[in-house]
Amino acid sequence: MYRSWMPSFLRPDFTWPRPMQSTICEVTPKLPHVPGKIKRRACGIFHEVLYRLSGWYCSWCDIPFDANIVQLPFGLVLKWTDRTSIEEAVAMHMARAAGMPVPKVLTCGEHPYAPFNRVFSILMTRLPGIALENSDDLLHVELEDPWLSELKKCVTSMRTWSSPHAQRICSVLGTSLRSTRVPNHIMGPFTDEEELHDYLLSPASGHGFNTTADYNQALAQATKIRKYSHEITFTHGDFKAHNILVGDDGHLSAFLDWESAGWYPEYWDFTTASRYGKNSWWAQVALWVGGERYDDELACDIALNSLTVDSYIAF
Repeated sequence: MYRSWMPSFLRPDFTWPRPMQSTICEVTPKLPHVPGKIKRRACGIFHEVLYRLSGWYCSWCDIPFDANIVQLPFGLVLKWTDRTSIEEAVAMHMARAAGMPVPKVLTCGEHPYAPFNRVFSILMTRLPGIALENSDDLLHVELEDPWLSELKKCVTSMRTWSSPHAQRICSVLGTSLRSTRVPNHIMGPFTDEEELHDYLLSPASGHGFNTTADYNQALAQATKIRKYSHEITFTHGDFKAHNILVGDDGHLSAFLDWESAGWYPEYWDFTTASRYGKNSWWAQVALWVGGERYDDELACDIALNSLTVDSYIAF
């Protein structure tokens, strides 16, 4: 329980709402100015002070301390993980500039000597809402509006953006992509889709199969992905239920965790959402917002997962 006399702006449930905009930009937002290394290092020192402050703050408010998503007063959150990057901050800025309900990036910090590869942090605003959860329930579209239609508007709009990197598969800055779907959780950049598929298929192994025939069947299915040609579109990269917050009014209140965002083949978000549960509630959401076109790609992706999961699941 929070202390009764505590001002609302000091409480850990204080937020800075970013209402869903009526129109989401369908033209690629301009890249923001990226702060220089000296400024990022200075902000990193400031973030380290906030990190220590959060331990005291969480104890004072009687809430758990989270070393990755660091809770602060005044409606602020410090994200500091081994996956946080300048690319994530830029992607968040672009999505927010387009009109999506995304936290506002305040400062970016660099930590060159931090352990466990926690070399970057982002100070941002906290948004309201409750995170969605996946389940085995059926999706009833009429019961999920308005947030479901608003999510579809976000996904559809950002898929119309034109990449400044031509057919390259890369982050918003043209650099490597971060994804939990690959070894070491980092890949690329790739010059084209063929190079991406070469990389994804390279760790294929028969380790998890009972027979050689089963392995060959899965490999044949996975390699069918090479037959299809796709547009390269702006992609969230980690399109999961827990990254979507819905407010008490039923509206989409936050679209979170842009650490994997970048330019991918158009199917990537939808197969990411469905590969571990094709008939789950969240997979039905992915189908409704645009994934119904990618059944063939999903079959390839599921086969690919069975061939390569040993290469990244331990990381």
